[in-house]
Amino acid sequence: MAFSFPYEKRVLGKLLAESAAAHGDKVFLTTDDAAYTFADTFERSQSLARGLRKFGVQAGTPVIIMLDNSAEFVFSWLAIALLDAVCIPVNTAYNGDLLAYVIADSGAQVAITTAKLAKACTDLAPERRAQLGKLVLCGNEDIDAAGFDVARWADVAHTGGPAIVSQSKPSDICLICYTSGTTGPSKGVLQAQSMPFQTMETFVNAVGATDRDVFFAPLPMFHGMSRSMATLSALALGARVHLASRFSATTFWEDVKRAAATISITIFTIPPILKRRPPTPLDRSHGLKVMFNAHHDTEFEERFGVRIVEAHGMTEVGLTIYTPFPQRRYGASGKPGPHWEAMLVDDDDRPVPRGVAGQLLLRPRAPGIMMQGYLNKAEASLKAFKNLWFHTGDLMREDEDGYFFYAGRMKERIRRRGENISAYEVEAVAVKHPELMECAALGVPAGDNEDDLYLVAVMQEGHRCTPATLFAWLADNLPKFMVPRYIEFRSQLPKTGSNKVELHTLLKSVPAASAWDSLASPDGMAGAKS
Repeated sequence: MAFSFPYEKRVLGKLLAESAAAHGDKVFLTTDDAAYTFADTFERSQSLARGLRKFGVQAGTPVIIMLDNSAEFVFSWLAIALLDAVCIPVNTAYNGDLLAYVIADSGAQVAITTAKLAKACTDLAPERRAQLGKLVLCGNEDIDAAGFDVARWADVAHTGGPAIVSQSKPSDICLICYTSGTTGPSKGVLQAQSMPFQTMETFVNAVGATDRDVFFAPLPMFHGMSRSMATLSALALGARVHLASRFSATTFWEDVKRAAATISITIFTIPPILKRRPPTPLDRSHGLKVMFNAHHDTEFEERFGVRIVEAHGMTEVGLTIYTPFPQRRYGASGKPGPHWEAMLVDDDDRPVPRGVAGQLLLRPRAPGIMMQGYLNKAEASLKAFKNLWFHTGDLMREDEDGYFFYAGRMKERIRRRGENISAYEVEAVAVKHPELMECAALGVPAGDNEDDLYLVAVMQEGHRCTPATLFAWLADNLPKFMVPRYIEFRSQLPKTGSNKVELHTLLKSVPAASAWDSLASPDGMAGAKS
């Protein structure tokens, strides 16, 4: 039977109180060095909420959380929810213009952070420091915080008094989550109380989670997977979440085993990294049964005894396309969930035939399950909802049974020789090369509204492959029109905090003078198959 969480109960502060009453001394949250019961979590979040209220936080106040993975992040998020304030999780790598933009756009008045991370705030221009105004600092380190009203976490988080009871409705805004900005400036996504719960509900059904599971969360809490999937699911189910400080390829299976985890949050780059590690006895003695969300990989599943679950999600809509566990169609993201309408269209918003890649459009069948718009960006919001459908910008194909298969991003689509090329599909073939670790395919202008295909590749240490030999391998494995003209080797790709390739940064640096050009090489395009 499918897991369902009622709309009227979708208020985080109220769920916290109910879960504490129901599960009390059961362990809810573990970190590498501590454990907290549901009751502990409620009391610590209540105490912090009372302190934040004395520090000026009230219903509707925008509060930044700029913390690494920690119990303090969880307590801060829940305390903000108890106060009916608005949580703004911020990437801990942000500084300078990026951080200033988020503060200015959100109108944030308070930031919860550490002395180390607070330097990014104290380095801001005077007008931005004056706007932010207040800092709550975890830890005992001192900082030069001239112009800020600073309070220590230990003082704020130990405030007594009566319990705070959330007065929020499911339709009230509780989160402003900034998109990764892979192709341009980040946008603040307005999420109502009910939206993270819809994401959580879909996640639980996609992985078959129960109250007996332990969620392993190694991804940053400032992104939604560790927060709205692993942590919120544990809170709703009465289960446990282990919040890892970070993802480590060298200790992943050891960390999972120590946490007694059964379900892990992941992203598509993690399984290939783990698969390249040398075999160890831990490969099959860890207890993990599911990894979510990554591309299906039979070799990985056979080696590690773990089921990979793939789905489709975005900050703006949460999880929308999935397959109820343990069903699946190999390689597919799944089918639209029962609360969604979905359609694949061409550039004019006309439906495409099955088997043809089209942009995924979505429309909710229930209230409050997708964003309420982009903060301060009415034009961008209207554009996203053109023709009364939300335009995801993702390309997908639908098979004869209604399963959707991811085919890349619209902005990453490349036009070459009259053919539309999906960068994702080029990359999916290229990463199968035994010496290639990761890559990014992109288009560079070739004139006459055409593109040349450019591949930036990160090779394994000690590789013997050259651009010419990689080209020859690609020519044997791709149609001629999809074989890159240019190949460039780099030591790494620019990434966002969620480990996505930062395309707008990459595009500024191509084509590089050092790139190998197949048209200028005797081993070039003549070798590509038709």
